[in-house]
Amino acid sequence: MEIPVRPSEAFIKNAYDQLLRSGMSLAKIKDSVLADRLLVSHGSLGVVGRSIAWKLFLTSEEPLSPSSLPARSSSLLHILRSSRQNYVNQLREHMRAPDGSYEEGFALPELSTPLTRQPASTETVINLETNNPLSLHTANPWKVWFAAVELRKTILQDVERTFPEIAFFRESETQAQLTNILFLYSVMNPQIGYRQGMHEILAPLYYAVEFDSLSPIGGPDEADVREVCSNTWVAGDAWALFDSVMRELSRWYEWREPSPNAAPRNAISPLTTHVNFNIPDGPLNIKPYTAPIVEACNRIQSTYLRTTDPQLYKHMQAAGIEPQIYGIRWLRLLFTREFNMTDAMKLWDGLFACDPTLELAQWICVAMLIRIRNELMSADYSGQLTVLLRYSSPGSVPTFEDAPHHSRLLLRQALALQMSPSPSTGASVILENRNMLNIPVEVPARAGPQHRRTQNRTAASTPQERLSLPARPGTVPQMGLPEMIARGLMERGESLGINRTLMNAVSELKRNIPDLTASLGRSPNSSTSALPLTDERPPWEPRSRFEMEREISTLRSTNKRLGDSLGWIVDVLLQDEAEATEPERLKKQKQEALESLSYVRDVLLGSVGEIDDSRLVGEEELCRRRRKEARTSQSSLPPIEVVVPPPPPPVSVAGCRLQTQPMRGMMSSTSAIGSGRMSETASPGARLAPWNDSESSFSCGSRTVGTEVLPRVPPRAGRTEDPLGVNT
Repeated sequence: MEIPVRPSEAFIKNAYDQLLRSGMSLAKIKDSVLADRLLVSHGSLGVVGRSIAWKLFLTSEEPLSPSSLPARSSSLLHILRSSRQNYVNQLREHMRAPDGSYEEGFALPELSTPLTRQPASTETVINLETNNPLSLHTANPWKVWFAAVELRKTILQDVERTFPEIAFFRESETQAQLTNILFLYSVMNPQIGYRQGMHEILAPLYYAVEFDSLSPIGGPDEADVREVCSNTWVAGDAWALFDSVMRELSRWYEWREPSPNAAPRNAISPLTTHVNFNIPDGPLNIKPYTAPIVEACNRIQSTYLRTTDPQLYKHMQAAGIEPQIYGIRWLRLLFTREFNMTDAMKLWDGLFACDPTLELAQWICVAMLIRIRNELMSADYSGQLTVLLRYSSPGSVPTFEDAPHHSRLLLRQALALQMSPSPSTGASVILENRNMLNIPVEVPARAGPQHRRTQNRTAASTPQERLSLPARPGTVPQMGLPEMIARGLMERGESLGINRTLMNAVSELKRNIPDLTASLGRSPNSSTSALPLTDERPPWEPRSRFEMEREISTLRSTNKRLGDSLGWIVDVLLQDEAEATEPERLKKQKQEALESLSYVRDVLLGSVGEIDDSRLVGEEELCRRRRKEARTSQSSLPPIEVVVPPPPPPVSVAGCRLQTQPMRGMMSSTSAIGSGRMSETASPGARLAPWNDSESSFSCGSRTVGTEVLPRVPPRAGRTEDPLGVNT
């Protein structure tokens, strides 16, 4: 990117004289700017006098004043002085901390020295219960201040990424001024706040004002021009231009339904108690809230494009293209992503001159769609997305002498479509693109699957195979019956949209496979999945429920760990060393607490990937927590159950009576009674097991089991007495 070169003071004075001292009316100035006959280019980015023209177009003290009157510098100076003073007052109010101090190096435009501290009222200073950074009182003003500091950090992150290819926006002073302006707009418009994309609207405005700035010191005849283009008030004038643009552009940044008590947008009544009798006639139809940006996108494709180019509208509808995919970025950023900064600012020149309400921006979107209609008509869903999200602007080389710039041509086509929305106007725009930009009128044939396969087969064939191909290009190769049936089914499915529906379903299934895998593989005791989720969604699609649940669970776990660490840090730091029994031990704990606090700060700033629990607390506290966890895990183990097998059932013995022996005299009577009862209860003809009827000194003389069924006697092992009393 070419480094911008500032113009000389003579060029800026000539542009000022041409705009405000030549006697031209505001209407003629707008016509000259629209025809690209007034502003002189100086380098690749700068146009001398552009900011002066924007101040005339966007800042108007009298909305109903006729534009046929000559533009007066005195009226413009009155408006600029009022807006600059308002900018200073807002900076004093919102950049001051509750204790009356300012950030280091902060300075107001009217002061040459930085502000350090502004004394607050005595009542506020004395009331330390509420005005205290550590106070938990609901009316503590430091809560609002800390929220404002976080908002400024978020804005600065976006500002640092603004047009990185231009060295001017990489300067620290430029980034600081852009951050202040966006912060003031956010706090002054809390219903919208700051939204991503506003920095790309402010950056060209700030650059144009800085490009036309002059030193306020000069001769008496140059007082007006040096005050209008004063380099002291670059930020103040850029803030005024940004506020004027956002009055109309803010409706496309709305993200929630406005409150019923909010003032209506673009209210021109100067009376605060003015009553507007805008009650509609007939029944009141209450509709669900729809964001204005969604309504504008639907209007662009479903109404404007359908009226001017029905064929392109039908093709985009059949492909399933939603207008929000491209319309939100086009409208919110005012085409700064679709064109380079030079072409975008040239487009803004005519847009601000023709329609400061920015209603023409929707018709510019229609003209942009018609300009790329050939690419859209010959592409499927994925191809159309690529064309819309990577809009290719034509080259700046004119096709003939005195040809208009392609951005001015686009603006002129948008005006023609707005004044006469019809298919004939759309056709004239197509012919104008052919004559001015060499864009063919005929839509190129869409390459189908069979055509692509034939091309690939032809390119990869050998010379012998190429010789066997038909000589005439229009000759259709001979196909068998299966190939003809398959081709017919393919063409039929393509005409009915079945192929596209099937491919969309397959793409949706492939995109949701990680979520399904995470939901099925998630254990009941854990809130996160062991399988990583891959983000293959386009940036305009919202995240899935599983991803949000995983992120919320991880965030809660991290917050709990950091909260426990901060609790230990506060407890350690609040201990008094004078009352401590072991001062050296307490001093070491405080040193560890400060190191842990520094580590928590790095975690909150995002400079730490994975949190190390050993650095969140001190060494002694870490050992204590680990011992506590070990005791908790041991006490939480389930008790061991010892399963005792039940005793075996008693074996009934029939026809057996125990005899009394000397060593068992105490139990003889009881055994005899028991054996007698068992003998009585046994049936007479019952057959018992052989071991219940073996010959022993305890058994009776008669046997109930035959000898042939008794077990075989083991071989003799020696002259030992058998335990049952049988000698073997």
